[in-house]
Amino acid sequence: MKKLLYWGILFLILPTACQNNKVQSAGNNAESRSSIIQASSINTQIKKGNNIIYKDASIIGDINFLNSTDKNAVSPNLMNYNVNSSLVFYNCTFKGKITASEKNSKSEKHCTFNKNLTFINCTFQDTVDFSSSVFKDVVNLSSSQFHAFSNFKSVKISAQGLYFQNAHFFALAKFNMMHSEGICNFFKTVFDDNAMFQLSVFKSTAQFNAAKFHKNANFTKSKFKDDVFFNYAEFYKKAQFNTSYFTSRTEFSQSTFNMISEFKNCIFLAHTIFTDAKVIGIITFENSIFYISNPRKFHFKLSEESTVLLEKTSSLLKQKQ
Repeated sequence: MKKLLYWGILFLILPTACQNNKVQSAGNNAESRSSIIQASSINTQIKKGNNIIYKDASIIGDINFLNSTDKNAVSPNLMNYNVNSSLVFYNCTFKGKITASEKNSKSEKHCTFNKNLTFINCTFQDTVDFSSSVFKDVVNLSSSQFHAFSNFKSVKISAQGLYFQNAHFFALAKFNMMHSEGICNFFKTVFDDNAMFQLSVFKSTAQFNAAKFHKNANFTKSKFKDDVFFNYAEFYKKAQFNTSYFTSRTEFSQSTFNMISEFKNCIFLAHTIFTDAKVIGIITFENSIFYISNPRKFHFKLSEESTVLLEKTSSLLKQKQ
């Protein structure tokens, strides 16, 4: 419902925003189709706090969200920059870096985004760094491609949610220590390099159905406090969920585990489903506790060389208190 409401609002505001931008200054315009835009003009609008919308544009140069003049010192060594622009980019290519965080031995700079951050069907050719950012509105990077390192480490997501469905990460993607109040949607997202989600907290639904992890997927010590779905997901290398906490319904139905998959020392409080999950390598649930489901009845599809390890696994088969 949240997703449908968001898209309805977006489609309502896009025509109005485009119409309004036609009469504004060049720096604030939605440029013509296949236009080339200098990042410096976008940085100027960020600095002023103006709303920004672009479609079918190539952005040349680095975008730096730390240009905002609305800033406050959180501590002697930490400066927070408030980004007050509504940001909408559709079918755009970014040829430079995207920076919303800087850190060195003496100081740190982070951003708080007070309005929506939307990059739909966009291509990022250089690094993207939103680490430690706070997002107070919806974050939508659906159907976008990330060709270099992407850093979303320690971000805080509002109840409006985070959307990466159909996105493609060609390089390392960091989402570790993420804290999300809203839905996290990674439906059909492809990770060609390592995907790091360890120590993350998902307070609403986490959607990873049909996601593909071509290298290591690390969800160690994560907390899933609502339903989590990995149905039809494919893990080609190592999948790590050790010491994770699953509060609500957990589904890995018809997912594929190709090498080593670890669910050691986990707690599963609600119904847990691995029906018809394909195990080609080793999957282990050692020292894990299941309150409702019985891991010995998961009905895996096992290859001749596959192994399921259930040593010291507890199945309490009772309702959560």
